[in-house]
Amino acid sequence: MCLPSNPVLRNVSFALAAALLVGLFAGCQATAESETPHEEAPLAAMPDSVELTEVWVLEAGLNRPESVIYDAERSVLYVSSINFEGPGHISRVSLDGTSVDSMWASGLAAPKGMALGEGVLYVSDENALLEIDLDSGEIAARHAAPADEVYLNDVAVGPDGAVYVSDSRFSKVYALKDGAFDVWLAHENVLMPNGVHVVGDELYVAAGDSTAEEPGGARYLQAVSLADQSVRALHGTEPEGALDAIEPDGAGGLFVSDWGGGRLLHYRDGTGLTLLRAPGQGTADVEFVADTQMLYVPVMMSNQLIAFEVSL
Repeated sequence: MCLPSNPVLRNVSFALAAALLVGLFAGCQATAESETPHEEAPLAAMPDSVELTEVWVLEAGLNRPESVIYDAERSVLYVSSINFEGPGHISRVSLDGTSVDSMWASGLAAPKGMALGEGVLYVSDENALLEIDLDSGEIAARHAAPADEVYLNDVAVGPDGAVYVSDSRFSKVYALKDGAFDVWLAHENVLMPNGVHVVGDELYVAAGDSTAEEPGGARYLQAVSLADQSVRALHGTEPEGALDAIEPDGAGGLFVSDWGGGRLLHYRDGTGLTLLRAPGQGTADVEFVADTQMLYVPVMMSNQLIAFEVSL
């Protein structure tokens, strides 16, 4: 279904204080993330070299949005909506936020992470990895995870076309390689992994370790070698919160989200995480477009997609 070309938008330019936090949904049903936020370590204020200016906010056509992906060839955004009350869907949104095909891909279970590769949109959908045709929005292939207990979450594509998918409840990372979808990593110190992204010859992962009572709310940034699956911490092993997205900023740093804490963060080697904004609980899988210096941020619990212009 195509919504009118004028969804509810707010055009605002502002510089909010870093501690602003949208109120949590009181009495709201348990979210699909099922994460308990750890008591976050204090973070530095936004560094002068990273500035965000809000360009628009989309507030219509979304239903618990979790992930956003940019398609350069078609000049559109894809946004996955979990929908707590029924089937999930994927929307196709114009780059200015004024046109929304909310049901571009419909009838899904609870779509979460997404990634582009091999001419298709890869989508995690509860216990399966889907391949969705970019022209029709139809499911072209479905790869079921070989386990009875599965909670697939974020998706990343490697330089060789391999697709990596986190299982954030049962502490695994799956991989689709040469048509086979199977467990790629099960490590005692990569627990309840959420965000994943291939950077160079490593898979960056937001995960807890065996020292945490509730690893899902005590994640920190880790790197797993694609060659031998060895694991290292990017910046210490101190828990940073219910970390979700990991997205390179094109300048050697990372944008990182904290789902439970409702925070949008920035990571630099040597300095660690700093706070950029606090969009609200459910700040999820962000997308940065280096060519236009735009950052797109879905906020699940407020049903928003926020577009920021970035100055690094």
